[in-house]
Amino acid sequence: MKKSTGVMLAIAVVAIAVAVTAVVATRHSSPTAVPLVSHTIHPTKADDAALEATFLTYKLHDQEMVSTDRVTWGQVLQNGPREPLIAYDALDKRIWALASFDLVTPASYKAEVSFQDGGNMGIFHKVGSGKWIMTGSPGFPLCAKDVPKTVAQLWGLKNYPACA
Repeated sequence: MKKSTGVMLAIAVVAIAVAVTAVVATRHSSPTAVPLVSHTIHPTKADDAALEATFLTYKLHDQEMVSTDRVTWGQVLQNGPREPLIAYDALDKRIWALASFDLVTPASYKAEVSFQDGGNMGIFHKVGSGKWIMTGSPGFPLCAKDVPKTVAQLWGLKNYPACA
């Protein structure tokens, strides 16, 4: 009886060890693991393409551009790179992006008007690997209040008197 109890105990210990190892390995290799800390993200070519397509779809839907209008990447921040700013907010578990575009000339009168006063920019968000959603154009000046506080801090955005 003692021998079978010892064997059963040994089997149980081995089974628990295997289960714990599997859980730990799964946690460390899971592609769907959600980061616990807010951070900036370097944009990929896929991000660039998806953000540009989402921006154009938004502008066409709101009839602020025509289908023949074209855009190139603009600078979000003065003296910054010609690429979007992207950050993950651990509080709301969304990825945020801010992108700026320049019109390729010739452009329609609608597009030229809509690109004034910050209309050339878009604020976007998505959850995980979902689709980007454009929430609108921030206007001018670019204000920290237009995005979650954590994201504004990561991007170095401020609120100016005109942001009230």
